[in-house]
Amino acid sequence: MTRFWIVLSAAVALAGCASMEPLTAAGDPGATAEAPPPKIRDPRAAAYYFYSVAQMHARAGQVQDAIASLRQAIDRDPDTAALWVQLSQWLARANEPAKAVEAAHKAITLEPGNATPHLTLADIFRRQRRFADAEGELEKAIQLAPGSPDAYIALAQQDIELKQFDKARAVLLRLVAVQPGSAQAQNLLGRVAIEGEQWDEAITRLKSAVELDPDMDAAWMALGFVYETRQQPEEALKVYRQALQANPENIAFVERLGDVLVRLGRFKEAQQEVEALAESAPRDPRIWIKLGAIYYEQKQWDRAVSAFRNAVAIEPTNLRARYFLATALMDSGKDTEAVAELEKILATDPRSVDARVQLAFLHGRAKRHDEAIRLLQEAVNIEPKRGELFLYLGTAYFRAQQYDRSLAALQEGLGLDANNKDLVFQTGVVYEKQERLDDAVAAFRRVLVLDPKHAESYNYIGYMYAERGQNLGEAVQLIKRALDLDPENGYFIDSLGWAYYQQGRYADALKELQRAVSFAKEDPVILDHLADAYIKTGGTDEAITVWERALKGDVDSGVAGTIKKKLDDARDKARRSKGGDRPKAEQK
Repeated sequence: MTRFWIVLSAAVALAGCASMEPLTAAGDPGATAEAPPPKIRDPRAAAYYFYSVAQMHARAGQVQDAIASLRQAIDRDPDTAALWVQLSQWLARANEPAKAVEAAHKAITLEPGNATPHLTLADIFRRQRRFADAEGELEKAIQLAPGSPDAYIALAQQDIELKQFDKARAVLLRLVAVQPGSAQAQNLLGRVAIEGEQWDEAITRLKSAVELDPDMDAAWMALGFVYETRQQPEEALKVYRQALQANPENIAFVERLGDVLVRLGRFKEAQQEVEALAESAPRDPRIWIKLGAIYYEQKQWDRAVSAFRNAVAIEPTNLRARYFLATALMDSGKDTEAVAELEKILATDPRSVDARVQLAFLHGRAKRHDEAIRLLQEAVNIEPKRGELFLYLGTAYFRAQQYDRSLAALQEGLGLDANNKDLVFQTGVVYEKQERLDDAVAAFRRVLVLDPKHAESYNYIGYMYAERGQNLGEAVQLIKRALDLDPENGYFIDSLGWAYYQQGRYADALKELQRAVSFAKEDPVILDHLADAYIKTGGTDEAITVWERALKGDVDSGVAGTIKKKLDDARDKARRSKGGDRPKAEQK
């Protein structure tokens, strides 16, 4: 026992038998005394008194007051190294590193065999990024106390921070040699192994860590991560369940468990796990966010909305929860409520880009194109190096039929990321609208170089050819490639049917177009194609029915005009075929 603790023990004994004034002023239970009661005559007891007052100040966050009281303790007992160590630590907290170093050196002078001042110095040097000096002090601490883990752990953590993993491993193995039961050493060795992708060693080390200390959450989490990384989800699930048995209060384990189950498509299990947690800890917003996400993955929009609302009600300042709520409201078709939530986010965080993007999408969906464009321009101004924002802006201009501006925005995005396939694809879409067929085809073929499984690009080229009656054989082959990748896409099936139509293969066209409508029931263009095929195969009445159906939906004015003309012609033809145009005398 150091002299300091002997002094403390004596002072405690003295306090039990001597008549001491209370540490607080009369009438003010929160005020601390600034001087020892006059009846304390022993300087060591007075030192303890001032040390106690200093601790009270420190607990209250009053660092400068704590330092002042501690200096009074040192004045009465200047030879106790522990007082100087404490002073050094508080001076470091007060951002006085030079004085802190000086105090630590004083402690070393008083107790050359004490490792603690060296640990304190190392921490000061590390904060100053004087890593070599910190390492020197830690090695001295290890020499003085080779059986104590503190210096080893601090040195290994510094090496890990500096990404010097081989050095960290060597230090930790030194610790294991003297302390085989150190869970922290095994945990850090596991972390070092993860950094080197030495998965088997990582598993061995982390298992040892949790066996030695089942309460070590970091080791459980790291072990689960290793199994997830190695594509061993069942092992990861086992780890997270074991971790929950050892530490049932740690919500992070339930979150990881839920995430793995969701990735496996085992939504019901994930839901049960998190719902049970929500019952036991209903005031934790993280649980409701996780539960909302699970409902969302299952397209249970109303339940997702309810869960996210609970999170927001518990923690109104949680913008992440509010964003998720807005997203769920959007997908449930409650656009007005979604707009309100997004505007609340922007009121709290005016620079939120994600909220702007979602709000712009909603305005675009409501055909408020100018407002959508304004929001996305603001987003671009906030984060001008974020390429996908130019994709969103370009798309907004496209929907507003401002094709030149759309192309300019997309090309600016490509200047940031030339290999962004979505940006390249959208430029192709704009080129097609501008009747720049060769440029459009070149853009889509560029997408296919970047992503050979980009089904929409195969379909787009094929459909453009079909629409113009060009390269029809190649068009059919390209569209079939798209369907190989996405066989139940109604729009791709429509493209194939239309290519057959343009080839004069009307029976084949009718078959495919009927199938297309079964997947995209109310698309007016697909319905128009189907009606055309009915006309070519003698089904005038069927064509009339289909065109009438097409006009009931949301139809572009240009398309609507074309369909109306075809419908009128078909009705006229039907009347004529039934004798509707003959004189009444001839009809008898």
